Amino acid sequence: MTEGTLRGQDEALALLRAALKSRHIGHAYLFHGPSGVGKTKAALLFAQSLLCETPLPDGSACGTCSSCRSVRELRHPDLELLLPLPTFRTEGRTERQAEETRSEARAAVLARMASEPYFVPIFSRPPVLSVDDLARAKQFLSLTAQREGGAKVLIVKGAEAITGPAAHAFLKILEEPQPRRVLILCARRVRSLLPTIASRCLHVRFRPLPTDFIASALVESRGVPKPTARLLATTAQGSLGRALALLEAPIDAAGKEAPGESEFARLRSAALELFVRPKTAAVLGPLRRARIERDRGRFLSTVSLALYYYRDAMRWKVMGDSTPLAHEDLRREIGADAKELSLTALTRRVRILEEIAAAVQSNVTAAYAVASAQYRMGLGPVETFAGGPARAGIRHG
Repeated sequence: MTEGTLRGQDEALALLRAALKSRHIGHAYLFHGPSGVGKTKAALLFAQSLLCETPLPDGSACGTCSSCRSVRELRHPDLELLLPLPTFRTEGRTERQAEETRSEARAAVLARMASEPYFVPIFSRPPVLSVDDLARAKQFLSLTAQREGGAKVLIVKGAEAITGPAAHAFLKILEEPQPRRVLILCARRVRSLLPTIASRCLHVRFRPLPTDFIASALVESRGVPKPTARLLATTAQGSLGRALALLEAPIDAAGKEAPGESEFARLRSAALELFVRPKTAAVLGPLRRARIERDRGRFLSTVSLALYYYRDAMRWKVMGDSTPLAHEDLRREIGADAKELSLTALTRRVRILEEIAAAVQSNVTAAYAVASAQYRMGLGPVETFAGGPARAGIRHG
């Protein structure tokens, strides 16, 4: 496990390398930090070291034995990766059909993760980890390891999805540790888990990735043009997985990629409708269509796209039509707005968007924040809520 295999997470790698070198391996770990920053990749590298047939003197994996290759391909018999997935239950579908769809979606996501460990799938419905998922995990841990005296590793991706009865089932697994069984939970925040679960784990913190690194990765791995890569990297808020997911379409209720817009196109359409050219006075409709009303991360990504739109307009106004733009494909619209609005007005809109982003991070609702922004930007009549936009807790003026 080296810095070269996992960029930007030196602190986490140091803790894991020390555990491997000392041979003092914990029973349960909690890798916590933003989605798409390398938690799952680190968990797989750690599992590779624990399952390696010929580990190096410092305990790291050799990377070349059959065990290392099978971990890399996510097909090692002593490795289990739990993924939160939607139930895929819809009207007219049987329980069996829903479960078959869930299995197919799991296989598709695992195949993607084998080639892109940073990949973060986006679903049109909330993903969950069920009691049945935890029962399978318990059965996996109870089986004998392939190699005599060998380890078995369970990785739980999106562990915050362990709720209700499933959380109590998982707590029982933690309370009854078995020899040579290692559990690695990956979650965005420690407080998103039951305290009784979090307290039984060794905590390893992962941090947001540098924007430059994410942009470079998009250019190198996907051939994304540099201006677009920079925009995606900034919108992703330190998450390479999120940046990659922005290029994809969400997985729908049938377990397939939804036809039509990519996640990036969907969020940008919402940014333009909410903060540039509202079509109606209603706020909730666009928020719900883009599925950002109650998803803080996706809402902040939408605000970021609007911020870059107005910064592009400021750049166009100061430097002219030939200047490079983040929203390069919207050059005509940006130019029109740059001509219509003064530099002072553009600067003010940027400031307003920065303020509502901060307000939403302090638990102001997205609907109030949008209503306040539209009111302050003078974008026409806005939908009011129990006291109007002033209730958003955002300074007016």
